[in-house]
Amino acid sequence: MTGLRVEPLILHGDGVRLEPLQQQHANGLYNRGRNAADWSFLPRPCFIDMADTRQWIDEALQAPHQLPFAIIEDGKDKVVGSTRYLNIRPEHRALEIGWTWLGQQWQRTGINTEVKLLLLSHAFERLGCLRVEFKTDARNLRSQRALERIGATREGVMRNHMIVQGNFVRDSVYFSVIDSDWPDVKQRLTLLRDRS
Repeated sequence: MTGLRVEPLILHGDGVRLEPLQQQHANGLYNRGRNAADWSFLPRPCFIDMADTRQWIDEALQAPHQLPFAIIEDGKDKVVGSTRYLNIRPEHRALEIGWTWLGQQWQRTGINTEVKLLLLSHAFERLGCLRVEFKTDARNLRSQRALERIGATREGVMRNHMIVQGNFVRDSVYFSVIDSDWPDVKQRLTLLRDRS
């Protein structure tokens, strides 16, 4: 295989599905994405109005080497958050999972675990990835603990990595799962999902 081919698709999981992000998701995203605390460690602050939400969707769709998704709660057909494949590098069979956020009601539920399971399964089992990476704000200890819990390997800190909201100069902590890690990580994620 010379490189992976990432194309828009719908991923179906247990109680949740990931759909390619579209403007039709704007209202649901706006309703879930207005809490400032939920965006503390993301590069930009929460949505301030529908125009802001629509612009964020446009920017996500136009970003190079990215594939953004809306997270949909099955049954209720309710938009509950968003996530992305980003930093897609087909020639290296590698990509990143990030920009993941959920509305407050769906935090600390099994949805984030199921989303990670869907994205990682597709990356390793269908796209043929050798590496999937995650980066998180060094201040975001909850995210770091969650990545460690699923079996991702902490690789190190990129100092002064990016300027985020409030002109804060952020250090980023990198984690990865590689193809040889995947069977153990899949087992952990499946157990975590089944417990929630």
